[in-house]
Amino acid sequence: MDIAALAMSMKYTELMQDVSLVMTKKVMEFQQENAEQIVEVIDASHPVLGKLIDISV
Repeated sequence: MDIAALAMSMKYTELMQDVSLVMTKKVMEFQQENAEQIVEVIDASHPVLGKLIDISV
């Protein structure tokens, strides 16, 4: 393999790693937003649920 082909191959590999990293970060941000929305929906569905304890003796 000549040096030019090796350099191109290394650059392509570096580019694919960068693209993969950016996509992973985007997916993580998207999942974080979804989790926050789910928590908001759960909290809004019943604002008192889980906040009061009914104790009788």
